[in-house]
Amino acid sequence: MDEARDAMSVDEKRMGEKAPGLSWVMLLVTYLASICAPLTQFKIPPLANWLFANFAPVGLDEATFGLLMSAMAIIGVILAFPAAFICRRMGLKNTVLFSLACLAVGSAVSALAGSIPMLMVARMIEGIGIGLIGVAAPTCVSVWFPPKQRGLALGLWATWVPLGCVLMFNIAAPIAGGNPGVNPQGYLTVFWFCAIFSAIMFVIFALVFRMPRGERGDMGVEGTFKDSLPYLKNKYIWFLGIVFFALCLSTLAVVNTFYQNWLTVPVEAGGMGFDDHLAGTITSLMMGSSLIFAPLSGALSDRLKPNSKRWIAVGAGVALLIAVAFGFVGGDAAVPCMVVFIILQGIAGAAVAGGCRPMAPMIMGGSAMGATMGMAVLQFCQNLGQAVGSPLFGAVLGSMHGDWFMASCAVQVPILVIGIVFAILVKLFENEK
Repeated sequence: MDEARDAMSVDEKRMGEKAPGLSWVMLLVTYLASICAPLTQFKIPPLANWLFANFAPVGLDEATFGLLMSAMAIIGVILAFPAAFICRRMGLKNTVLFSLACLAVGSAVSALAGSIPMLMVARMIEGIGIGLIGVAAPTCVSVWFPPKQRGLALGLWATWVPLGCVLMFNIAAPIAGGNPGVNPQGYLTVFWFCAIFSAIMFVIFALVFRMPRGERGDMGVEGTFKDSLPYLKNKYIWFLGIVFFALCLSTLAVVNTFYQNWLTVPVEAGGMGFDDHLAGTITSLMMGSSLIFAPLSGALSDRLKPNSKRWIAVGAGVALLIAVAFGFVGGDAAVPCMVVFIILQGIAGAAVAGGCRPMAPMIMGGSAMGATMGMAVLQFCQNLGQAVGSPLFGAVLGSMHGDWFMASCAVQVPILVIGIVFAILVKLFENEK
């Protein structure tokens, strides 16, 4: 029997349901807990000057600094499917609590670190928390909302990364004391801030969150890992995973990682020549726009028939493909191209998070077990795209002698075309309801 038809049973029963009022409370507390992860993850880039000032004498260079970020994606790849197993063995709530504990402990260890190896160990601990919460948190949201409201709920939750990123890029320097010349140890204040905030959210989540009663809350939190493997036979979740791999490679691994760097490249070298602060602000606009467009794309997903939802993914892929023509463009057309690029990236990136992720629970049947495995596939593919994309783009850029535009085309165009094709092939149900 077609696996898409097999996935219908649970969500079909809930088509006419409305989310109880308590669902929105659970969404809020899960959202606040989730923000701890990007705050912790993105504390490193805005503190670069402080970290180099303190750790360069003990071996911190550009390559090692890059590892402090790329290590997070690698941990995410390793943990994606174990995270699904951990969720099922520990329960969703306990998994989120364990994630918050890892974020708090990792941030505290990073604040106490006096060497590069200890700083790497701290980032690995934090990476465990980020990898687990990325699977457990959206499942905590999914089990509380019926299909017709799940898109909006997950669209709202999907703003956790952009909000955390924007917040950290804007508060890190003020918390650290302006610049390392004024307060050389100011980075420690930011590290302790992340540790304390994660610890506070641990207590709040432990006191407030609970699983819903009945079918939604009972499914998928017991059993063995072997019991969950049949869900991976659903080819459509892998089609959606390939879409996530392609779109996240473009948005996260290439644009969000390198665009700020390109903005600071001198005009005579083909860049924009902006200072670091302005470049960071402009780059954060793309992430910040997701705060608006991710919920909107989720709400749009709720209004579409099941198989029509895939066109959100198709549209996001096409928008990103068009954006390639406007990205990394220097010369007289640089500023208008930059504006168009930021708009397209912001809308498309939000659609990936808010409009594509809600499809996973529907493909997998709507149960907590299926939703957890579906989120694990997406988390695996998303982190794989980040882990592969950044070094790939860097290598291509080097081979093209710093031609940012051609390197962008060479890396992004083929993978985005593949993503669009698989987005068209995704099916949520065999027969639309």
